[in-house]
Amino acid sequence: MSKQKNMKNQKQKRNTRKSSKVLITVAIIVLLIPLLLLGYIYFGAKENSGKPVTGSRFENSLDPAITQEQMDKVKKALNFDGVEKVEVNLTSATLRITMDAADDIDQDTLENLLNAAYDKVNDILPVKTYFTNKDKTKMYDLDIHAYNFIPDDSHKEDDQIYLELVKNAANKKKVVDNITTPKNEKEAKELLKQQEEANKK
Repeated sequence: MSKQKNMKNQKQKRNTRKSSKVLITVAIIVLLIPLLLLGYIYFGAKENSGKPVTGSRFENSLDPAITQEQMDKVKKALNFDGVEKVEVNLTSATLRITMDAADDIDQDTLENLLNAAYDKVNDILPVKTYFTNKDKTKMYDLDIHAYNFIPDDSHKEDDQIYLELVKNAANKKKVVDNITTPKNEKEAKELLKQQEEANKK
């Protein structure tokens, strides 16, 4: 009788251990599923960080497309005398060019550089083809920046010259703006005064 009880007890213990192992395995799997999903979402988001989310905004648009080879040609063509560094980026249907010119360059020379850059871009990527909307086809915008320096301890902010040339695909003409000179100086001074007063409080 006691042997049968012992065997029953041992069977029950084995069954309890087996069911415990099964329960632990199921619990681990249940915990792992959301952790794996979170990991997938995290690494997917990290991989795409810095890339704009355009969805279907540019479907049936940007035809012909600007290639990396063309961008490299543009960058090479913009190595003018008096230009220290050139960057060419294509982000969210905008070809953005940034030219860091010599610190001692004057405004007229910088504006000539900006217009020369526009002409070089036009030679490689014709404005009528790549930067002008056609019928129902949305095309690229062109944004060219040129400046003499970024203000720091050795360069005064008042001496900075920063020009921007924009040719939106929806507009027929390019527009050049001096970013460092306010269009309405009186209003700009009033806003700066208000800001200074707010900072004192």
